[in-house]
Amino acid sequence: MLIGRKLGMARVFGENGKSVPVTVIKASPCFIIDRRTEERDGYTAYIMGFGERKEKRVKKPVLGLCKKAGIPPVEVIREFRVEDTSTFEIGEKVPVSVLQKGDRIDVVGWSKGRGFQGVVKRWGFSGGPGSHGSRFHRTPGSAGAGTYPGRVVKGKKFPGRMGNDRVTARNLEVVTLDEENGLIAVKGAVPGFINGLLLIKIGSDVDISARKELAKEKAEKRKVEASKEKVEEATPEAKEKVEEKTEEKAEVKVDKKEEKTKQAEDKSKKAKKKKVEEKVEEAKEKVEEKTEEKAEAAIDEKEEKIEQPEDKSKEEEKKEEVEAEVEEKKEEKIEAVEEEKKEEKDEGSGEKKAEEENKEVKNEGDKEKKTDKKKDQSEEKGDS
Repeated sequence: MLIGRKLGMARVFGENGKSVPVTVIKASPCFIIDRRTEERDGYTAYIMGFGERKEKRVKKPVLGLCKKAGIPPVEVIREFRVEDTSTFEIGEKVPVSVLQKGDRIDVVGWSKGRGFQGVVKRWGFSGGPGSHGSRFHRTPGSAGAGTYPGRVVKGKKFPGRMGNDRVTARNLEVVTLDEENGLIAVKGAVPGFINGLLLIKIGSDVDISARKELAKEKAEKRKVEASKEKVEEATPEAKEKVEEKTEEKAEVKVDKKEEKTKQAEDKSKKAKKKKVEEKVEEAKEKVEEKTEEKAEAAIDEKEEKIEQPEDKSKEEEKKEEVEAEVEEKKEEKIEAVEEEKKEEKDEGSGEKKAEEENKEVKNEGDKEKKTDKKKDQSEEKGDS
């Protein structure tokens, strides 16, 4: 017996690699608030609470029960009938490890409310033809006989409110468990919406007391591990000492390595210096040899120049003669060009004179014509 909430559906891959549809249920924390006994109540049962809530959001009767049991205020209270109520005490937390992988359980939930629905959706009626004027599509049809029994029989399927009913999904297999987070993965679907309330019923063949002992052992192991972690956290001085020692050792190692590297660098520098000096000496020797060769070549050239002074004077005379000839040719060309220019100017002046003479001759002819005209006119006037 456990109380939980539906978180949603997922899938888990089995050992064969097949995908298994799974519903994840949050079933923690669950507390024992009170017990029912045969002496006092006439039956045996557990009163369980699920979840945690603020005090101001819990009703006073429920808050009183929680304080009496020594537990925090719970969100939901439900009752589970059992044969023996000695396994758990009041105020004790029921672990999820009461279940194991492979167990079969019944899950009770409240189905989704779908409101007022017709017979097709609510009961799966097929309805009538969709066309051709039948006028019978999604209606329920006749309700019963007229003469006998003359009434509608009880249990007749009619339209009405659908959903929001208590539904039990039986014989569901537990696939996986997460004890730390209080999660149960159940194979298949579970009634209700997400975050809907669920009641988990465990079969009578499960020995809850033995499962409880196993759960206690696991809890003790967890406590031991947690205490070890706390001890490690509670002794920072020892950790600091160990860290200091390790740091000192590391520093010593680093110093040794640095010394070795320095020695190796010094050796390499010395070797490089020697090589550089040897190269410099070789270069100096080569330079000296080249300078000596150049000096010898220069001395030889000077000696040759001293031996052949006459040849140089002859060459200079030839150059002077060639230059004089070139200058004479230039002067001759310049004189010829000037003479051509003068001739062109003279020709232009002669042409201008001829034009002027032609103009004068024309002017004299015009004057003679004018005098002749005047004479004729005067003679005509005398005759008249």
